[in-house]
Order: sequence, then structure tokens, then C-alpha cells
Amino acid sequence: MAANPALLDRTVEEFRRTLTEIGGQPSSADDAEVLGRRAAMVVLAGGAWERALGELLTSAEARVLLGGISREALRKRVLSGSVLALRDDADLIRYPRWQFDAANGVPFGVIRQLNEIFGEAGLDPWTLAAFATAPQPELDDRTPVDAFADADLEPLLLAARRTVADLAR
Repeated sequence: MAANPALLDRTVEEFRRTLTEIGGQPSSADDAEVLGRRAAMVVLAGGAWERALGELLTSAEARVLLGGISREALRKRVLSGSVLALRDDADLIRYPRWQFDAANGVPFGVIRQLNEIFGEAGLDPWTLAAFATAPQPELDDRTPVDAFADADLEPLLLAARRTVADLAR
């Protein structure tokens, strides 16, 4: 896709204005280059993860989906492992939409088991999310997300254990 010069100019101008407002002026050409590259990567990284993982909900959106529960109730679900939370570089917590049953908004029960498998191996929630959205041979090349509602979850759990073992090597 070809770049639109007018949109790039507008982006650069807004970046310049924001830096001026917050006092983030670079002190050298090298600092300016590093700052510009880092800003572009931070902005684009969120979109790349969202394309890879699907829709990521805010805390407010997840609470509404769960029937209007409180922040504390959502936090308890995260701590218990029944809800997967992803903390990004901006320290925002996002919740993959796919962990909630589309029919009733309730988290799939297997989320807790997956959190345990990955957590016991010392792997972070982002690794679990990447696993959940990647085709697995044990699932006939379906993604774990596609298998969350299966009657037999053993192939899914086998895929999770195999992935964790592979990552430990």
C-alpha cells in the first residue's frame, strides 16, 4: 500500500505538537531518530497484536460483557485464572474477546486450565494468547479458540502441554 504524503505529514505534525506539549524534546539527532522509531513501533505494535489476536476489549467492555460486574469482580476473575488479561507496554489491560462465549458472554471454562498450564511453566499471558490463536496439529490444524466449545477438551489440553514443553526446550 502506497503511503499518503498528506496523512504522513499530519501524523508528523501531531507527533511534534504532542512532544512540545509534554516537554519531550530530543536532545540530539540520534535521540530524535530513536524517539521517532520507538513511537512508530509502539503505535503499530498494538495494531499488529490486535490483528494477530483478534479484538481486545478494555476493562469497561469486558465488565459489560460479563453482565456489568465491578472492577474488583473482574480483577478476582483474572486472579483466579478464569479470565485472561493482557497488560500492554502502556500498562493498559486488555481482554481477548475470544475467551468469552458469544452466546452468553461467559468465559469458556478451559481458560482457567490453560492459564494454569502456561502459568505453571512461567509463561506470560501473551504467550497463551499467541498459542490460542495459532493452528495446532492436535486439533486438526484448528486454533484452540475454535476448540473452546468442543465436548472433548483433551486434544486442546494436550496441544497446550506440548506447546509448553516445546517452549521449555
